[in-house]
Amino acid sequence: MTNTTLAQISKWLRKEREFSFYGDVDFIPTEEYTVQDAARAIRDANFVVEMARLVIPARD
Repeated sequence: MTNTTLAQISKWLRKEREFSFYGDVDFIPTEEYTVQDAARAIRDANFVVEMARLVIPARD
């Protein structure tokens, strides 16, 4: 995957996190999100973490 993909994932996760935490006038998170949305968020977040592990050295 490319840097563009990482940027797209990060942008989507940031936007959805805001909605999932705070909702909106006509957006109730518990009524709007599906199991598929949760699975995508977990999958995408895991991918970003794995990519970060490739370039950020682990602490001892």
